[in-house]
Amino acid sequence: MAKVAIVYFSGYGHTAVQAEAVREGAESVADAVVSMHRIDEAGELPFGALEGLGQADAVIYGSPTYMGGPAWQFKKFADASSKAWLRQGWKNKIAAGFTNSAFRLTATNFPRLPISGRCHSSTARSGSERVSFPPIRRKAVRPT
Repeated sequence: MAKVAIVYFSGYGHTAVQAEAVREGAESVADAVVSMHRIDEAGELPFGALEGLGQADAVIYGSPTYMGGPAWQFKKFADASSKAWLRQGWKNKIAAGFTNSAFRLTATNFPRLPISGRCHSSTARSGSERVSFPPIRRKAVRPT
């Protein structure tokens, strides 16, 4: 039996959706037991969760990308895990990670399309030019 722990912070719910998809994928592996650990707004894990990560065979980390790096709440968790790391308590574990980032389609970062604001639909128009984007598929998930 493989024990997989998913540790994540989600500011607006997007990373929580990804964490749920990662959980579903991990649970599809035979004999896998998956635990979810959401970092709260203060950067804290639920009581006992940090110690529970030591029992996992694999730890999957998730954080939104803010200004090119992880959220400060995730960094706080990483700092709190330094003692386990230094004593090699997580040695030989499999580790993975995921992230997401909001992308504003503007004339500044995509000069060929002089449009601004968030792009919520699958197409955008600029003069006579039409550009298609791949559709975003979202699943409804239970709040954690």
